[in-house]
Amino acid sequence: MITIVTGIPRSGTSLMMQLFEAANTPICSDTIRQEDENNPKGYYELEAVKGIVKNNSFLTEAEGKVIKIVAPLVNFIDLSLTYRVVFMLRDLDEVVRSQEKMVGKDQQDQKEKFKTMYALHIEKSKQFLMAHHIPFIEVQHRELIASPEVILPKIMEFCGWTVSMETLLNVVDPSLYRNRVSK
Repeated sequence: MITIVTGIPRSGTSLMMQLFEAANTPICSDTIRQEDENNPKGYYELEAVKGIVKNNSFLTEAEGKVIKIVAPLVNFIDLSLTYRVVFMLRDLDEVVRSQEKMVGKDQQDQKEKFKTMYALHIEKSKQFLMAHHIPFIEVQHRELIASPEVILPKIMEFCGWTVSMETLLNVVDPSLYRNRVSK
């Protein structure tokens, strides 16, 4: 089984990868993209994922591991393999705000376009997973940060983690929840 952590960029996928690491799950990543001020604990990315549309053969090396694949690219996985998916979701206004800060420019004039595009990627990815009977759990970023003691047990059960709750709670760092939008 391959575990995929997905979501649109800036939706909490790196936090989820940190939780998998704390749960002693082998990670498929390289060190090409280094941590920075936007992700001070790292991105947990594998460069080969960027080329998944043309070549998804690297996925055979991900068996028994967790790999991060952004939502628009999930539709290009090798369907001869077995998966489970942790789908990170975040308020789209927060996503746009976070991306603006990351790229260092105001994108408010295109905010609605981005939100529509992201919502479409999320929906298409969910439809793909359902159509191919790939089990997935949705994790709301805001809820994970606000109530990890409620959300983590659901993730633990879905992923079969046996690590202590305390270990996982120590990974969730509310100070890194920046760019939040009041609800």
